Amino acid sequence: MGDNNIVFGFLVLAVGLLSFSYGQNEPCVSPRDEDGDCKIITKCQSLFDLLQNRPLKSEDADYLRRSQCGFDGALPKVCCPLRARPVTTRRPDKDTYATARPADSPLLPSTEECGIGSIPDKIYGGKMAELDEFPWMALIEYERDNGRHGFYCGGVLISKRYILTAAHCVKGKDLPKNWKLVGARLGEYNTDTPTDCVTIGNKEKCAPDPINILVEEKIAHEQYNPYDTNQYHDIALLRLSRNVSYSAFVRPICIPKTSVDQSQTYTGKKLTVAGWGKTESRSESPIKLKLDVPVRANSECSTTYRQAGVVVNSGQLCAGGEKGKDSCRGDSGGPLMAINVDETSQLNWFVIGVVSFGPSPCGMENWPGVYTKVANYVPWIVSKMRP
Repeated sequence: MGDNNIVFGFLVLAVGLLSFSYGQNEPCVSPRDEDGDCKIITKCQSLFDLLQNRPLKSEDADYLRRSQCGFDGALPKVCCPLRARPVTTRRPDKDTYATARPADSPLLPSTEECGIGSIPDKIYGGKMAELDEFPWMALIEYERDNGRHGFYCGGVLISKRYILTAAHCVKGKDLPKNWKLVGARLGEYNTDTPTDCVTIGNKEKCAPDPINILVEEKIAHEQYNPYDTNQYHDIALLRLSRNVSYSAFVRPICIPKTSVDQSQTYTGKKLTVAGWGKTESRSESPIKLKLDVPVRANSECSTTYRQAGVVVNSGQLCAGGEKGKDSCRGDSGGPLMAINVDETSQLNWFVIGVVSFGPSPCGMENWPGVYTKVANYVPWIVSKMRP
């Protein structure tokens, strides 16, 4: 297989499964709504020239992926516009990248309220969480076109009124257009049971029933582009229709809003992902799961993802890459979490990353998951919050 086919194969691997049609030069419509012919990419000069560019820009890689319309043997076919026009794409300017800056708001809880929960005394991997563990975890509810409801993304409570999640859970390209994000569930443990109980020794411990709250406002980052293969700025806030009351089972997680918290380095350390394994297309577990994953250096991660035409930037971080272990165990939009120590030696959980994307299938060795780096978006978060 030649180099061009290898590049194309990696693009398919990185951004998900595609449906292919077969045949000889069938009529087609390009991603830009132009009439075209479905033909071998080497016979489509405009797209073949684009593929030859090195390094391959993420926007160009996404355009090529969306142009794919089948295979002729091992050769990929693309929808070649009948009247080709120059392809003009560019990377975002560097000043569009978010950078970490301290920011605070009276609407954000102090470390006396946020991130308080059980502290693990050993490394876990792919295990069930405790009943009251990670009380900030949220399930995002959607209404489908048939009137049925389901949970297909996750997030974390960061205040009495706001949930932090991923922008792709609000307006992602894989989110069906006829689905409507309507609410969130807090205090959940087992989605199969109305009341959650566990047996500890000879005693049964039960949690209060989870609470369902409507979402009154969805705020995706303004610079998020669903069709950008890099998935920069994949972060969003959900404003709840009312304030929630804190308890042992519903409590916010801390965000890294101070310079001390933002200066923490996690490369080589293991952080925790948690959730029910829910994404736009898959539901993995009815019970809340947790998994520890190693944080990878961005330079190492960039080398891997460059093979798929993806450029990891400073607003993202990578974790995982161990065979069979990934944020597939968590949720799209869910958290990558760390335990930080403040000046009073208090231990608090902080949300460090938001689950953004990874290889398909997930859990591939040496292919870590990519997360939006929360520290870089604290000013944006604070600017969007209101009483």
